[in-house]
Amino acid sequence: MLAASRLALIALAAIWGSNFLLVDVALGGADPAQIVAARLWLGGAILLAICVAMRRQLPRGWGIWARLLLMGVLGQALPWMLFAWGQQNVSVSMAGIYNSVTPLASLPVVWLLLRHKGSRGEVVASVLGFGGIIVLMAPWGEQSRSSLTGQLACLGGAVCYAVAYAYAKHLISTLGYSKVALAASQAIVAGLLMLVVTAPQLLEKMNPTPAVTGSLIAMGIGTAVAFLLNYWLIGAVGPLQAGLAFYLMPLVAVALGVGVRGDVLYAHQIAGAVIVFGALALQYAIDRRESVEAGQDHEVSEGIVVEQGETSAGRSGSG
Repeated sequence: MLAASRLALIALAAIWGSNFLLVDVALGGADPAQIVAARLWLGGAILLAICVAMRRQLPRGWGIWARLLLMGVLGQALPWMLFAWGQQNVSVSMAGIYNSVTPLASLPVVWLLLRHKGSRGEVVASVLGFGGIIVLMAPWGEQSRSSLTGQLACLGGAVCYAVAYAYAKHLISTLGYSKVALAASQAIVAGLLMLVVTAPQLLEKMNPTPAVTGSLIAMGIGTAVAFLLNYWLIGAVGPLQAGLAFYLMPLVAVALGVGVRGDVLYAHQIAGAVIVFGALALQYAIDRRESVEAGQDHEVSEGIVVEQGETSAGRSGSG
């Protein structure tokens, strides 16, 4: 991986991981719905400006916009709302750890929605990861019971991401528009939906201190920048290597939570986090091995085609 790609990977993980700290700061003067709306509107406006500058055409047709609305709800509005709401009772570190469940939740989600079975290793990684979630949540403990609803909200947010990724992979990617245009469009329609669904919360009085205002602006800008970095990385190093940012992101969140907000992790939380991170490492190793094997199979098949072509050419020449 080139130095530029490494820097982009680190920057992407830092942006995603710092969002939990920014949400925690913004909650000091804003409602969860106001935080989500600010991210959607500002991030969408920046992406829309980029579309105009690059002369990218926005999607047309009610059917496409309906899909983008569903994608905006599942991939942005709903999980962001669940995490922001959950962080009222859950620390920055814990929210980041729960967000890391998304790759582990993808396997059961894909199986339920698409009936696509994972490999034995993927199944083991997912089962191990969800075992870590139970240890992390520890509903039998008094300390955990007080924040159980917040933890369940964060877990629900991670599952929403998993559903959104499955939906995007099999539907949104076939629409034929630029990814920037699709991202801007889904942020816009999700932001408009927020106006209707959460109007009472949006009208609540805010306390726009410099810290709160700065956090909201940083999240909006970060949303647009992270999207551009993510797709640049996918094009530069491939989806598997670009996906490393997602695995690094919870480590950034935990470091910021402990170092900046003074989060304290209890023994069961540390044990659960270790199990979840171990499952993530296992799943990444499996994905990497399958990617290498698929590449080797492709090279072998290409070699067979070349050999057959040369043999056919030789035969025709000798005849």
